[in-house]
Amino acid sequence: MTVLAAYPQDALDELLAHVPPRQGWDFSRMNVLREPVPWGYQDVVARYLRPDGNVLDIGTGGGELFGRLASSFGQGLGIDSDPRMIELAQASSAAGNLRFRVSSDRLEAVPEAFDVIIDRHAPFDLGAIAAHLAPRGYFVTQQVGERNMACVKAALGQPTGPPAIRREAFTGRGLRLLAFLEYDVEYVVRDIESLLFWLRGLDCAHADLDGAAALASAQALNRVLAGNVDERGFVTNEHRYLAVARSARR
Repeated sequence: MTVLAAYPQDALDELLAHVPPRQGWDFSRMNVLREPVPWGYQDVVARYLRPDGNVLDIGTGGGELFGRLASSFGQGLGIDSDPRMIELAQASSAAGNLRFRVSSDRLEAVPEAFDVIIDRHAPFDLGAIAAHLAPRGYFVTQQVGERNMACVKAALGQPTGPPAIRREAFTGRGLRLLAFLEYDVEYVVRDIESLLFWLRGLDCAHADLDGAAALASAQALNRVLAGNVDERGFVTNEHRYLAVARSARR
């Protein structure tokens, strides 16, 4: 169903009654249109994996991405601070080389070292990462940029936070920065079901936006939609950073 410029309350209630809950961190059901971007996170990570490697995935969610990468390395540990995510990852993973454990980004529940540490859109501690990387090991992270979904944040009055990652943060951390990239492109959600699923799935525990605030009433949703709908759907933006670093230890 196409995205309208505004909705009455009864129509929003009817739509929300049929929006399924998010499972893990899987938004693949959404119908979206995005401008071309300079990298694909999964493709970048794959360059640093090797068949005998030991890999740590910080903020693994339901293990969706980690599972897709599992055939490219030897052993993997996925961690997440949310016990419900870990339960889902353990229940749904079919890869025999993956383990999952509850841990914060300080990695206090992780005693071992890894050839590669990856992190997609989750908090991280560079000191802990440097301590848990094997000599010459790699750290690859993609982070949501502070300008992401700028029109939604503005409509909801939610503040723009500081950048999740900065180039200078790597200085003096025992890591050598190999790449630091950024993009900010147009992102279009093509139908109202996808938009409601997306907003409902974004919470402050896992994102920098409380998307549910847009669904509290038709008035709130209509503020988000105002001026941001065209014949393609709901138009916003996707802002991302990518950093690749290597352990300075030999």
